[in-house]
Amino acid sequence: MGKPDTATREYINDAEIFADVFNYFIYDGRKVVRPEGLEKLDASTLLTVFGKSGDEETIQRYRDALKKATLMVDDNAAYIVFGIEAQTKVDYGMPIRTFLYDALQYDSQARELKAAHVGAGDKHTDDEFVSGLYKGDRILPVVTVVVHFGAKPWDGATKLSDLYDCKHKEILEFVPECRMNLIDPAGMTDEDFEKFSTSLGKVLKFMKMSNNRLGMKNLMETDDDYSHMERNAARVLRECANISIDIDSNEEVIDVCKAWSDAQRDTAVYAVIRALRGVNLSDSEILKALIDQFQINEEEAESYLTRKSA
Repeated sequence: MGKPDTATREYINDAEIFADVFNYFIYDGRKVVRPEGLEKLDASTLLTVFGKSGDEETIQRYRDALKKATLMVDDNAAYIVFGIEAQTKVDYGMPIRTFLYDALQYDSQARELKAAHVGAGDKHTDDEFVSGLYKGDRILPVVTVVVHFGAKPWDGATKLSDLYDCKHKEILEFVPECRMNLIDPAGMTDEDFEKFSTSLGKVLKFMKMSNNRLGMKNLMETDDDYSHMERNAARVLRECANISIDIDSNEEVIDVCKAWSDAQRDTAVYAVIRALRGVNLSDSEILKALIDQFQINEEEAESYLTRKSA
């Protein structure tokens, strides 16, 4: 697993962030899903099937984040299984993946119910024996949301039917649809970002602006929240937006504004160095030019000249 995937997976598994995803996506920002009402579930699922040769084959999939939620709806408790898939790149087969993940979760619930009946020695009818599910058994609904942490707009399929080669309407009417639930920052508005109650809104807005230099400059200069971001959020920005951020494991708050500003200055300095070397100026002449143009001291200017990026 690459660094961006590791950073985003750790980030969304935080209970506050996890709850915020579903409060935004389902409840328009209202705090219905509570962090304290979440129970972590095993993110791996197994399914044994029989191959063409008759041999058993095992399908195993790992979810990025999977939790059972207890919600209060109309003064009644409701139980849901929520899953999140964090994507740093567009996956053009994502509707298939989410369809499979949810199906495996339903199968896992059915197996647990069957095992509970066997363990209790429950009597069953002939019909109940077929699947191991009893007439009164019920399973929990599963909702999976894909959170895209990439800068480019999601240009892949968002439902299973987008991938079908068949266009025959009469046939497609009988094919089950599977819609992918997607949070994509490229298509979000400022109002959307404000509906998040955690740093997630700021992270997604940063990703949207990361390819817009003027927009990013304005964001860093006007939004003070980026000057004191939590460490895990800053890690996501560092890995997904590819900016240089020094993150000390002992620091809980990171100044992303300063890190972005420093990165912009570094880029400008290196560009000037390359340009001046291109016209055959000596290092001493370049050194003086850097000190004058960027208002830095001699030691800082020398450090730029000796770095590989120069």
